[in-house]
Amino acid sequence: MREWDIIRIMKKLFAILTLFFTTNLSFLSAEPNYSFYLNRRNEEGREYSNSRHWVTIARNGGRWELRLPTFDELRDLDFDENDIQENKDGFEIHFHWGSGRYSHHEILFFKEIEDEPCLFKIESHYTENSWDKNGDWNGIQEYENMLVNPPVKISRLGTKKIINILGGYDCLPKLICRDSDYDKAFEDKIMHIEVSHDWGEGKRIQNLEYVYGRNPDGAFGFRESYEPPYLGIKRKHFELVDLNFDGYDDILILAGYTMNGAQPAYDAYFWNERKERYDFNPDFWKDIGPTYIKCDEINRLLYSSWNTTHGLIYYDIYEWNESEEKYKQTGQLYYNYTMDLYSENQKYSDRHEEWDENDPTVLEFEELPARWKRALKYKHFVLDFEGN
Repeated sequence: MREWDIIRIMKKLFAILTLFFTTNLSFLSAEPNYSFYLNRRNEEGREYSNSRHWVTIARNGGRWELRLPTFDELRDLDFDENDIQENKDGFEIHFHWGSGRYSHHEILFFKEIEDEPCLFKIESHYTENSWDKNGDWNGIQEYENMLVNPPVKISRLGTKKIINILGGYDCLPKLICRDSDYDKAFEDKIMHIEVSHDWGEGKRIQNLEYVYGRNPDGAFGFRESYEPPYLGIKRKHFELVDLNFDGYDDILILAGYTMNGAQPAYDAYFWNERKERYDFNPDFWKDIGPTYIKCDEINRLLYSSWNTTHGLIYYDIYEWNESEEKYKQTGQLYYNYTMDLYSENQKYSDRHEEWDENDPTVLEFEELPARWKRALKYKHFVLDFEGN
């Protein structure tokens, strides 16, 4: 081969290598898009006292938090700041857990969808260690790469959901609506939801039929009026939300609106782990009066509000009581929207009570405790205002 041919080949090889490193490794030398912070927090005032790690992820003014499982909740979980890494798609979080002969290394991959990091892929590495009589390793190693469909917003990854995903994403219930008019203009007022659930060696299927409008078991049925005063819904739609923070997706459906479309009311199907099926509007859901629902899955809080006809809005905060399997109200706030003032003082829940601006319990928004500011600012589910 002539010397000139060798030089041309070397130049092409150099160009190819340059292109490879530029397109595939440029994110390593660029400024990081994300910042990660790991800290430990004490948790008091619930049904236990505990200390756990929280991860804060920040980028371009956005800020998200993850409440990680403890050592006891996920067997021998080993986690430090090196387990959160940026990659070319977004970032990944590594979980190393297991004990004795069994060990798991699972990687959750995130990328931004609609301005929020979403879990879209899971890599699962499983090792079962054993040795033969000669001392040679003859254990088992398994690898699985799973796409998460639909992707899960990071704001929906509560602690128990993380544990369930790491314990077997494929075994979690999967839901789909095959109606031709799903997320489109109504062709009829019945939404069909198919639930498939892999369990052991078989698959279980539950078929749900949700009736819009005249539904005696729905949000308006348990208020002794089958027909919503104002349906105000233009499409079939449901949202997956872990409403009782057990790690399983529940189904939230906009049922209709109260008088003159004043506020949205919701029906819900809750996953019943014991029966391995969905239950419609359990009593604990009816008890809270589910209007203007907001669900903070990370901090395990449910918010709701209720507009009155006498110038007040009531805001409620609920926690889930695991031992009694029902919601527990932990706060109520009253808002006088003609005066733009707030109070937790129960006397102001009376529509005939005049508000005293000099009362120290009467506050402007900026004076509210942090938990109420968070509750009021937190994004609520509407799912379909007519005209949107």
